[in-house]
Amino acid sequence: MNDIFTLLKSHRSIRKYKPEAVPDELLDKILNAARQAPTSSNLQAYSIIVVKEREKKKALAHLCGDQPWVAQCPVFLAMCPDLHRLERVCRLRGYEQNDRYIELFIVAVVDTALVAQNILVAAEANGLGVCFIGGVRNNPEPISKLFQLPDKVFPLFGICLGYPDHDAIIKPRLLPELVIHREEYREDNFEALVAQYDRIVEATGLYDGPRRKTKSPDGRIVPDEEYSWSEHSSRRAAATDPKVLRAHMRAFLKRRGLQFE
Repeated sequence: MNDIFTLLKSHRSIRKYKPEAVPDELLDKILNAARQAPTSSNLQAYSIIVVKEREKKKALAHLCGDQPWVAQCPVFLAMCPDLHRLERVCRLRGYEQNDRYIELFIVAVVDTALVAQNILVAAEANGLGVCFIGGVRNNPEPISKLFQLPDKVFPLFGICLGYPDHDAIIKPRLLPELVIHREEYREDNFEALVAQYDRIVEATGLYDGPRRKTKSPDGRIVPDEEYSWSEHSSRRAAATDPKVLRAHMRAFLKRRGLQFE
């Protein structure tokens, strides 16, 4: 039983892969195990696009923001919330799907995320490396066309799979006092705990490099010794660049037939 805790605590994102292929039998086992993830009302509102073709992965790498590991990985999985299938099932039974409200959308997104986590755990348990790719939302329209996705299906994120070819760091997570609350939400010692976590992350060198020198959304340049998780995450949350915010997603979802009241 201790092995599962060790496995879960050892996750790291892998961005370099050996050329060795992932055996089809292993991939099928991983995907079939993933399909047993929890799902709201057994709706199973997701679809997975399995991509192995080299040229298709190269196109995806570019559309995801020129991420070379997308092209290099032996297998790329596009994780897609899917309300199209449910709509067809409704029509089959003589109903009209009521997706005007956001609940079904949330169900589909959560179902997709839960299946993806099962994929990650099963893959890592079998010696594979994994990297989740939110960059599919950079260009969801051409990616949807690449996969011939019908309306009410959209790419939420991708998963790179393959045998690791580098030793990536395990990123330390937020202190438990900041994310685990007993009986009610608490913010005791918030600033001190964030500062403590900043020091932990700083020691890993995770945010070393050019981004330390970039300006914040309000033009500030923060000294190296002050740049850690809180500064990095604040810049991300306070971003105003439409590309960073993926401001195109609302209009894209509406074009895909996903409109909410």
